[in-house]
Amino acid sequence: MKPLYLALFFSLLPALAPAQVIFHQAALDQLAGIVPPVVAAPVAATAPLPRAHKRVAPKIVAAAVRPATPPTPPAPPPVAVQPAVVPPVTKALPPQPVGLNFAAGSADLPADATAALKPICDHASNGGLVGVDAYAAADNADISAPMRLSLSRALAVRDALVACGVQAARILPRADGAVAGHAPDTAVVTLGITTGTNP
Repeated sequence: MKPLYLALFFSLLPALAPAQVIFHQAALDQLAGIVPPVVAAPVAATAPLPRAHKRVAPKIVAAAVRPATPPTPPAPPPVAVQPAVVPPVTKALPPQPVGLNFAAGSADLPADATAALKPICDHASNGGLVGVDAYAAADNADISAPMRLSLSRALAVRDALVACGVQAARILPRADGAVAGHAPDTAVVTLGITTGTNP
């Protein structure tokens, strides 16, 4: 049985090696018979004895007379402040829609297109979208021909607007094809449109 205890002791010995030992010096001195030095208790301070005060007759001091100050005049009545009149800011109205007349069966811009689009180009920097609705005559032989022609016309107008400074992202070209009530060989350019509207 002893070897088992010894084996257990030796197996625990490495775990006990880093243990920290703390001792109290005053306790060791007391066990060794060393008498600790006696420290005198602090002496309480004695209160000073009361002294009798002399009685002094009160002195009469004349109060200084202040000169009379004149009363302050009443404040003037408040003046109503008129608010500054700010003239109303008038926003420039967008130009009227511009109509371009194309030659029959052609997507080439008319000769007066640059001059006609100038008001749109000048006001396009104020914001808003520019709508281009292009139309073409009906063709009984080919149903898709009016759509293709009107798309070519809308893209030609878009290119002219980009050339005069309008951002391409703000231009909405629409190929309307043959629409009853609209002249067949035209394109209508409108500034300040909202999506989903047709002039």
